Amino acid sequence: MQTQRDHVHAHQFMMGRLSSALVQGDPTSAEIPGHRALTGLLFGILVAVLGIGGVAVYGWIVPGGSNAYTKPGTMLVEKETGNRYVYVGGAVHPVANVTTASLLLGGAMTVKLISRNSLKDVPHGNELGDIRWPQSVAASTPVAGPWMVCLPGSRVKEPSPTALGVNLSPSAPSAPLATDRFTVVRSPGGTDYLINQGHKYAVRDDSVLVALGAGNAPAVLAPQLWLDWLPSGTELKPAVIAHAGADGPSIGGENYPVGTLFEQKDQLFVLLRDGLAPIGATDFLLAASKHDTPPVSLDAADVAAAPKSDDKTLAKRLPDFTEMHWQDPGDAVLCQRQAPKDENTFQTMVVYTTAEQSGVDGKGGAHVVAAPGTGMAVVAVPHAKTAHPAITFISESGMAYPVADQKTQSALGLDRAPAPPFPKSLLSTLDTGPTLSQAAVTGPTGG
Repeated sequence: MQTQRDHVHAHQFMMGRLSSALVQGDPTSAEIPGHRALTGLLFGILVAVLGIGGVAVYGWIVPGGSNAYTKPGTMLVEKETGNRYVYVGGAVHPVANVTTASLLLGGAMTVKLISRNSLKDVPHGNELGDIRWPQSVAASTPVAGPWMVCLPGSRVKEPSPTALGVNLSPSAPSAPLATDRFTVVRSPGGTDYLINQGHKYAVRDDSVLVALGAGNAPAVLAPQLWLDWLPSGTELKPAVIAHAGADGPSIGGENYPVGTLFEQKDQLFVLLRDGLAPIGATDFLLAASKHDTPPVSLDAADVAAAPKSDDKTLAKRLPDFTEMHWQDPGDAVLCQRQAPKDENTFQTMVVYTTAEQSGVDGKGGAHVVAAPGTGMAVVAVPHAKTAHPAITFISESGMAYPVADQKTQSALGLDRAPAPPFPKSLLSTLDTGPTLSQAAVTGPTGG
């Protein structure tokens, strides 16, 4: 007689056959479906437990983490905090900035992320470097000019007599002062200068600007050093005529005093003691503005018959400004765009730029504009002749940092390209930071 147990076993057997038929397609298979998978799972769990146990035992016997801090030339950055360290003399030292690490480790420095746990048992030393140094010199994108030096007087009427806006970005937009245009600036001493084609011409008589059609042109106040970078042309004033007013030779059957002006179509003359002398258009215009009588018109026959002076100096004494016009700047700012000419000199061009690019704010305040992440290593000129002139690094903030020596230059990567010449007088207007020195990084943090 069948018991209840027999019924249960029969049910289990039937369910097993059904499972085999559904899973394996064979109801007569002797292997229980899923048996292999279950066995593999249990075995895998056992191996994992043993592996974890082995690692735990190893970690207990051999504690610690990464030893990457011992690799030469590596700056360590702690993952959890971002703190920077260098391994020097058997200890890790915090560094004030990346510049400090570069000075310690050299231009081939690498950066390694490391956990706090890896450093917890390593001796820690004092902080190295100077917190006033730039965050990074070696990582800065070097620029070598051109740069712009702009006048706050373009934006306010009474700027500081020494303030200058500076833009170190070579790609800063600007528009040159056209060759047929001029502008007028005024020195701190009150002397006006006409600016044209990169030259300055002193104007000490208001009648000169009136004669040139610029009597109402406002003069932009300019620091003396800005003016000193422009080569000087001849002062704009009427030429001095020797023996002016004395009796001169007869011209066209008439007697005229020395200094009389004559014109024959496009030809211009002034009467000297020995005859007619050619005179340039600007000199003719300036002289005419001081004469009580208008110039005398001659015909070709009179000019041909007149005695001629051997003095030709007045023909080219001044550039021809008579066909030029004053440049109305509008909202633009007057600047010089300077660029290296050779290793010891720079050249300059007078340009206009926008207020945003000028380094001058609406109140006449001056500052330095530079592209983010850039820096400029320069040689101040003029300088004493030497095989290795001193280098100054100008950061993106406009701070100038003297560089101590060639070893420091090499460690910061500043010797990879020649440093461009930079006006010493302009460099002196920038804020100066502490000297960058490889020898200084062994001391405590500056402050």
